[in-house]
Amino acid sequence: MYATAEQARDIEQRVQRLLCPDPDHRSPCPIPWSTGLFEAEGDVAADLEEQYLIERGGNGTAGPLR
Repeated sequence: MYATAEQARDIEQRVQRLLCPDPDHRSPCPIPWSTGLFEAEGDVAADLEEQYLIERGGNGTAGPLR
């Protein structure tokens, strides 16, 4: 998914609530799950941005997303 850091954290929290609706339960969680985020850099980020633009109907040659 292509998202800002804030958007990614929000989505991660929503997914966590879907997987474990009772965050105050005693550990371990009865439902095994995990989530994670990573920040793309360099060529990986450029490739992801180009793919995003292509899928959104652009030609992949636009400048950086803001």
